[in-house]
Amino acid sequence: MDKDTRITSIAIAPIILAAGDSSRMGFPKALLPLGSKTFLTQILSVLNGFGLADPIIVLGNHATEIQSALGALPGRIVINKNPEYGQLSSIKLALNQLGAACQGCLVWPVDQPAVSGRVVDGLIRLFLQSHPPMVLPTFGGKRGHPALFHSALFPAFLAARLEEGPKNIILSRLKECALLPTSESAVVEDIDTPEDYLKLTGVSLESALAGRGRSAPSTFAG
Repeated sequence: MDKDTRITSIAIAPIILAAGDSSRMGFPKALLPLGSKTFLTQILSVLNGFGLADPIIVLGNHATEIQSALGALPGRIVINKNPEYGQLSSIKLALNQLGAACQGCLVWPVDQPAVSGRVVDGLIRLFLQSHPPMVLPTFGGKRGHPALFHSALFPAFLAARLEEGPKNIILSRLKECALLPTSESAVVEDIDTPEDYLKLTGVSLESALAGRGRSAPSTFAG
């Protein structure tokens, strides 16, 4: 891949994947409490300050509720009307929103909200230094998220079949990718269930929602 020394952080667009139904959690994961924030606002807070392009937030069936909770926070909302087609469908929608000046995207699933700014900084630095096709964090030898992809891979993502997902694209260029080893297990831990939430926060989902005046049965449908 040809190097472009003009690449700067503003040419990297964060893509936050938050279109899933959260069926195993029983509550929209983007709105789960995390300290004084939610999963989604925590990720947006971490991204702030790196000089990146405005994030693209891909929402699905709970878009109305999540948008109303975001308020005036920065970000472009894209609605995935068919989130059941998987993450690749959301990535495609987001990539179609990016202009020609974008030279990379940082893909961050909303169910991994505990990744620190230190990891994000490391991913960006690796990308700007050598412009590999992708930069992935690793924990214990396992690849995780968020993942940073060069724009040279965008056509492959857009052409890939939805049923294949992004895995084949990643595997096809794995030898060329840059890896960022980290001691943060958050890069490989998806928070998908109430048990995962309890492990992450030390608080039960029921208690956390009650503290915000919410309850899973009345808020979640489907």
